[in-house]
Amino acid sequence: MPRKRSSWGSNQPMGPGKRRIRYMADTGDGRGFTRHSETVYGTRKQADEVLAQRRIEHSQDKPVPTLRQAYETWLIPEFEDKLKHDELRANSYILYKRMWDCHVKPTFGSLPITAIKPLGIQEWLLTMTQEVAKTSLMVLRRILDKCVMLELLPANPASVTYRIPKQSNKLDTTVYSLSELCEVLEALRGSVAYIPAILCGIGSCRVGESLGVRTENIMSYEYAGMTLAIIDIDVQVNNNGEVLSKLKTAQSKRPIVIPEPWSKDILSINTSWLTDTGYGKPVSQYVVRRAWGRLIKDKNLKYIPFRNLRNSWRTIMRWELGIDSDYVEKMMGHAGKNVGEIYYDRPQWQQFADVVGEAWTRYRAKSN
Repeated sequence: MPRKRSSWGSNQPMGPGKRRIRYMADTGDGRGFTRHSETVYGTRKQADEVLAQRRIEHSQDKPVPTLRQAYETWLIPEFEDKLKHDELRANSYILYKRMWDCHVKPTFGSLPITAIKPLGIQEWLLTMTQEVAKTSLMVLRRILDKCVMLELLPANPASVTYRIPKQSNKLDTTVYSLSELCEVLEALRGSVAYIPAILCGIGSCRVGESLGVRTENIMSYEYAGMTLAIIDIDVQVNNNGEVLSKLKTAQSKRPIVIPEPWSKDILSINTSWLTDTGYGKPVSQYVVRRAWGRLIKDKNLKYIPFRNLRNSWRTIMRWELGIDSDYVEKMMGHAGKNVGEIYYDRPQWQQFADVVGEAWTRYRAKSN
């Protein structure tokens, strides 16, 4: 009479006095709930007894999800629900998804959550910059917190204290010439970094200021047949896309002036924010910096840190367009040298516009 097949695992012959048993279990080896096999030296009955013992030992085992399954099953729905109820900023959601796609998933996405160990996390963190390491670790921690809450993990390995890479003390002071800047802007056209790069490289903005512009705070001004865009700078956006009403200094609240041809691109935008996520929110600094680095590399252009566009503006205005250094400093939103300059010397937007308009008109006439 043929032997009835076991409903849990299998018992197969390998040779005289030798059997192989196979079964699904989580043995705590870090691979999660997966197939295991053992060689049993003895009879079929003895192998069946070992298999029965393993069944008792692993009767409470559950399939363990991979990190990607945990992320898609529990964290993404939570994020989307919070986004829907305005409990999570759109830019934060975008940032977290980018951290997952670019840093967490490639290393840990396919692993069972039980296979993620502190040593692996530490080695992973040391491959990143300080800023990216902190945000990526936060995303990993949030996913594994869910797993702990659902009793799929006894503890969260991402919650221990890790060594984060130190911020580099080496400051890159490279800037663009006007011709280099024009080449870069043309290459960026249509990208998320295009408008912020104009505002920083052509308009003197700090990175956060360039992202905090509402289209309602922009107006056009004609100077000698040239259309200028006049933009009020009054808020800034941080690395996570949060809008901050406090600028770096009181003098940072100022008008900036953008000449043609870039002014026409700016004046044609009709979203709430000049650089909008599509959700009616401003794009974060992180998103713009990442897009900037990727595009400059892909198009094989000279690289400078995005923040250096502002210093490029200063160099171009002072030495290529010939604007007086006092005006340059005021247009950058720098505080004056004495009480009178700090509190009372506040040029109006038209004065800035006329100075910039005259400088660009003079430069173009000379170039032609």
